Amino acid sequence: MRFGIQLYGVDKKSKEYPEDFFGFLSESGYRTVEPCILLRDHGAFSGKGWTEEDMSRYMPILKNAGLEVLSCHVLTKEPEAVTEEMAVLAVRYGIRQFVWNCPDTVEEQAFKKFAGICMAAADRLKECKAQLLLHNGAKEIAENINGKPAYEWLLEECGGKVGAQPDVGWIFAGGTEPEAFLWRNAEYIKSIHYKDFKKDVNTGMFYETAIGRGEVDIKSCFQFARAMEIPQFADQDSSREDITKDIKETAVFLSGLTQYRENSRSILCILDTLTGEVQKVHEYDKVIEAPNWLSDGDTILYNSEGRIWRYSISGDTETMIDTGICNNCNNDHVLSPDEKYIAVSHSTEESGLSRIYRVPLDGGEAALITPEAPSYLHGWSPDGEELAYCAFRKIKGKNEVDIYVIPAGGGEEIRLTSNAGFNDGPEYSPDGRYIWFNSTRTGLMQIWRMRRDGSEQTQMTFEEQNNWFGHISPDGRKVINLSYGKDALDANEHLPNMNVELWIMDEEGKNRKKIMTFFGGQGSINVNSWSKDSRHAAFVMYELIHK
Repeated sequence: MRFGIQLYGVDKKSKEYPEDFFGFLSESGYRTVEPCILLRDHGAFSGKGWTEEDMSRYMPILKNAGLEVLSCHVLTKEPEAVTEEMAVLAVRYGIRQFVWNCPDTVEEQAFKKFAGICMAAADRLKECKAQLLLHNGAKEIAENINGKPAYEWLLEECGGKVGAQPDVGWIFAGGTEPEAFLWRNAEYIKSIHYKDFKKDVNTGMFYETAIGRGEVDIKSCFQFARAMEIPQFADQDSSREDITKDIKETAVFLSGLTQYRENSRSILCILDTLTGEVQKVHEYDKVIEAPNWLSDGDTILYNSEGRIWRYSISGDTETMIDTGICNNCNNDHVLSPDEKYIAVSHSTEESGLSRIYRVPLDGGEAALITPEAPSYLHGWSPDGEELAYCAFRKIKGKNEVDIYVIPAGGGEEIRLTSNAGFNDGPEYSPDGRYIWFNSTRTGLMQIWRMRRDGSEQTQMTFEEQNNWFGHISPDGRKVINLSYGKDALDANEHLPNMNVELWIMDEEGKNRKKIMTFFGGQGSINVNSWSKDSRHAAFVMYELIHK
C-alpha cells in the first residue's frame, strides 16, 4: 500500500539535503509526504515547516524522487485568515487535504466559534476539490465537552462538513482506545497519523518511540485505514536513537501489515451471475480463501490455516484433505481435469517460499512439481498435461514476475511472458487454446489473454481500476474477475479486507459490466470457482471484528 510521512519531526533533515533525504524516503518505501505549511501568523511554529517559497522549491525535487503531496498540515495562529491561501495551494499543487490543529484551550465557546470558522473554510476548499481536516493532540481526547471527548464534540459540531485526521498515538496518550475511537468516528476520518509510545520502566512515564515498538495497537489501526482506503502517515516527532533509522524501519513495519488478517471472519457465498443474487452458504470465525467448485455441484474446496478443506453444501460439513507435507498451503490451488488430484502452492518452513505440489484429492503423499521458488499455481490445462503458474525469477540480475508452464508431473519450466510488469493469475480456457492472466505492463493491473504457447498476448480490460484474476466459465463464454480501486493500493498488490468489485464480460472482452461491490480482496476469488452450469460462482466475503 502507499504510505506517507509527516515531515514535522524530520524538518531539519528535509531542508538540509532535500534531494538526498527525499530520495531516501522514496527508497525506504514512502510514496507521499505531508509537509507543515507556515501561513500568516504562525507564532511558536516559526522555524519549523515550509513557507510558500519552500513549497515552490521542494515540489519539483519531490516529483523527481517519486513522492506526492496529497495533504498539508497548516501551522497558523489565524485560521480564519488563511482560507484563500489554502485554496490557491489546492489549485496550484493539487493538494486535497488541509489539516488544522484544534484550539489551544478546550472550552465550549472557543470550540463552537472555531467550528464556524472550520465550516466556512471547508465550503471554500470544496470548491477547489479539497477538504479541511482536524488533527488532535492528547488534551482534546482527555478533556470533555458536554460529556464527550472535545475532539469528537468538535467534529459533530462541524455538521459533517469537516473531516478528521486523528493521531492514534495522541488518542492513546489521551486515555482512549484508538481502535474503538476510529470505528465509532469512521464517517469523519479521511486520513490517519501513526505515532507510538512506550512506558519508561524507571519513571512510569510514556515516551515516543519508533512506530511499532510501543504500546499503541498500530495493527488494528492499520486494519481500519486499509478497510477505509484512506491515506496513512507515519508521524514521529522525536527519537531516543536515530530518527532516520526509525522512519526506515517504520516503512518496513507498515508494509509488513498489508496482509495482516487478525480478527477476520469469512462468509462463503454463491453468486448467481445472471441475477446478481448472492446466497450466503456458511460463516466462519476464521479466514478461508480461494473456493474451487467440484463438478458434483455440491462440493467446494478452499484453504484455511494452511490446509485444504472439502465443504459439502447439502451436508453443511467441512472435512480436511490429507495433503501430506503440505501443511502451509496458500490460496493458489487447482483441481486436475479428472478431479483425481489437487495441485497446491505450499510454503516450506525452511525457506518460507512457495512451491507447487501435486496431491491425490482423496489424500496422500505430495509430489514436488516446481523445485524453483517462489511459484504460485493458478491453472491446470484441460488435457491434464500442463500446469500454469506465476513465478518470481531473477533474469539477467533483475527480479521478474512472469507466467510459466511446466509438465503436470514435473520437468523443465517454460517462461511465456517477458514483458515489463507484474504478470500473475494464469488460467486455461476450457478448450485449452488460451491462457488468461493479469498484468501491470500498461500501468494498472488488467486482464490479458494469450495463446497457450505465449503468442498473441492481448489486453482484454481497460478500466481505470486494478483488475485481477480473470476466471473463465466452463462453457468458455464468460469471464469474471475481481477489481480494486485505482488509488486504493499499488497495481501489483491484491490485499485482503478492502472494498472490491466483481466484474463480468464475454470471452472476447465485450458486454463488460460490474456485478457487485463487497468487502473482500485477497482470498475472495483467487482461483476458478465457477460451477459446472456456468451460471454460479463461489466467492468469499470478509468481516472485521473490531472494538
